[in-house]
Amino acid sequence: MTRATFIVLVVLGIVTGIVFAVDPALDLEVAAFFGVPAAEPKWRSPSYVLENLVTFAGAAPAVIALLIKMFRPKRPAPMSSRAALFLILTLAIGPGLIVNGLLKDGWGRPRPGMVTEFGGTQVFRPWWDPRGACHSNCSFVSGETSSAIWWAAPAVLAPPPWRMLAVGGALLYGAAIAAVRLLAGGHFLSDVIFAGIVTGLVIWTVHGALYRWPFRPQKRAIDAALERIGGRIARLFGGTARSNDAQPPA
Repeated sequence: MTRATFIVLVVLGIVTGIVFAVDPALDLEVAAFFGVPAAEPKWRSPSYVLENLVTFAGAAPAVIALLIKMFRPKRPAPMSSRAALFLILTLAIGPGLIVNGLLKDGWGRPRPGMVTEFGGTQVFRPWWDPRGACHSNCSFVSGETSSAIWWAAPAVLAPPPWRMLAVGGALLYGAAIAAVRLLAGGHFLSDVIFAGIVTGLVIWTVHGALYRWPFRPQKRAIDAALERIGGRIARLFGGTARSNDAQPPA
């Protein structure tokens, strides 16, 4: 997660934005190449369900680790609190808040099967124009691609000898999911490219805040904050925080 990663993502975003702004029809040409079905496609395919299950499986160890640190802090966890926070924050901010929470419901770009060029009823909009007739779960950007690219987050936490291989596998998985979305007629090419860029920038930023930058929190501070949160939750529900998992008195 070096400065070069940031530069590559930003340059890719600028180039993609310019190319698809100068020639918006390129999105239509690529969609036609993949054979967009007439009328609105069915984007809730079995691959969508499987992809979400894979993502939840990747995030589950991080959730378990944080719960252990909050309520049973002396017990071993599947990963460090810092790593768990990194995985949860990148997933929540990238695919969660920015992609599905803000863009897909606030950017009215219709999906390929919705536009008149492919038998739909709505006007095609280039990526930069949010004034489309789609009202929710719209085309820009691809949520499935974003969730797939998120796997680069656990990949960068892999041991150094395996890190590049893990990141390469995550990017290959993201590209495969993007291709599936294009084949299904659920997204334009610019949708899947920008989904990868947005998620990549979120991963780079959160990794910097937790691992690289001078103001990154220390391990003890993270653990102490989680224990305090767990204690407050326990008291809120009428219990007592068991911060040291002490054995019952003899």
